[in-house]
Amino acid sequence: MFLAHGARADPALVLPGGDDIRYGDLPRAMVRWSRLAGELPRKGLVALFADLSPDTVLCYLACLEAGHAVLLADPALSERAVARLLAAYEPELVVRAPGVPPEGYEARQDTTVWRRTSPAEHHLHDDLALLMMTSGTTGRPRAVRLSRINVSGNARDIVRALGMDAADRAVTSLPLHYCYGLSVLNSHLSCGAAVVLTDASPTGRRFLRLMAAEGVTAMAGVPLTYRALWPVLRREWPASLRSLTQAGGALPTAADYARLASARGARFSVMYGQTEATARMSVLDTAAHPDAIGSVGRAIPGGRFRIEDTGEIVYEGPNVMLGYADTREDLARGDRLHGVLRTGDVGTLRDGFLYLDGRLKRIVKVAGRRINLDEVESALAGIGEVAVVGSPEGMTAYCLADEARVRRHAATICAGLGIPPAYLRIQLTGSLPYTSTGKIDYQRFG
Repeated sequence: MFLAHGARADPALVLPGGDDIRYGDLPRAMVRWSRLAGELPRKGLVALFADLSPDTVLCYLACLEAGHAVLLADPALSERAVARLLAAYEPELVVRAPGVPPEGYEARQDTTVWRRTSPAEHHLHDDLALLMMTSGTTGRPRAVRLSRINVSGNARDIVRALGMDAADRAVTSLPLHYCYGLSVLNSHLSCGAAVVLTDASPTGRRFLRLMAAEGVTAMAGVPLTYRALWPVLRREWPASLRSLTQAGGALPTAADYARLASARGARFSVMYGQTEATARMSVLDTAAHPDAIGSVGRAIPGGRFRIEDTGEIVYEGPNVMLGYADTREDLARGDRLHGVLRTGDVGTLRDGFLYLDGRLKRIVKVAGRRINLDEVESALAGIGEVAVVGSPEGMTAYCLADEARVRRHAATICAGLGIPPAYLRIQLTGSLPYTSTGKIDYQRFG
């Protein structure tokens, strides 16, 4: 199979409270979706609204195995956003929760599957295998176009970078429509390991009990996940857990997690990735390189970083996307980037380790000075959850913390930046907006 490479008797998908699906049983388990994919007269696009169910994984694998392309989308998208997505990419098939299909689609006997009633004007490029959304929740859809080489190659490189093998057992702690969550599935299946499927919240005790019961060895998380789990994991570390990976932004307590994992006989790895690079581009094993904590590590096998004069990080590797897609017509295009990705991130390289300093687009001019909003946010993060955004007056910090303490800290930061404190406005809030993948949703600050 395209991604699944395990011994026939070994479990591929573990279903808590149900029967495991072993590697040898995958073709039979996929038969419903294989038949559906086989009905398409030519290479087609399947829009899969990806929850954490076995059917999502089986449909995904069956469609890739049949040579079709899969668009993975958030099942929580609004009806308006779904309509925009279907209008933009004109998928031949749509797999979604039961509902009434929009104009141009008809429901099959099973109302979870909609079929396009007329052929799309543009064919798909032969290399196209996967579309991952980068926007479209509230505005115009944009997707990353990935090839079979991107997907399978990045999975293998992650396996090598993390030293994974068939004895590993991961858990679905992240959404499958998020590149990090999907890469956990892809990498484990590519080396014959198992994946435990659950929709339990990764920040609760039920999740930790499930990990212990199912013998989970590996867990992935974003900073929001690890902040919430810190007080729980210190008391209830699952005995089987031996590998934790973190990506999706800076984690101020990475050194604390490194020490905790080491004390439990496990390892904590920090990673850096982008959807545009399929998933992950670098790994830091904090146990092997404790002096480099604060970096995101070195490039994965087959990749390399360089820094432009502007400070922008450029990545080169076989996992770099073919290009973006805004419309169906874009799906007929071939490779536009040829393995070179301008990340939009700013950083430095020291002894081969990459240190992130923020986003190019998150640099604003305040009182005549160029200020990196991510650096200000990181400096404030030690006193509580915070999001810093640009404003007409300079910057606004939305904080969940004691106001007097925030203001004292903000004054110190402004002094260090050489700007008056008035340029950093403090706004206390009861909560911060997050995307479904656990990142701060800056667009919602207006």
